[in-house]
Amino acid sequence: MNTYQQLNPQCGRLPAAHNRLNEQQFPPNMNLVVGGFDIWWHKTFAQHTAVIAQASAIMRAHRGVSSGSDPRVSQTH
Repeated sequence: MNTYQQLNPQCGRLPAAHNRLNEQQFPPNMNLVVGGFDIWWHKTFAQHTAVIAQASAIMRAHRGVSSGSDPRVSQTH
C-alpha cells in the first residue's frame, strides 16, 4: 500500500468509476460520429480554401498597386 492509498481510503473505488466513464465515452451509433466528422472536415476545408483564395486576391491586388505606384519596381515573372 502506498502513501496515497493510506491517506485516501476511497482510492480502491476509483478504478470502477474510471471504467464506467470509459464505457460512456463512445456513442452507441458510430455512424453518426463518422458523419459528423465528415461534415466538420468538409466545412473546415471549405473555410480554409476561402481564406486562401481571399489572401491570394489581396496579395495580387497589393502587387498590382505597389508595382503601379513605384516605377523602380520591376516584375521578373
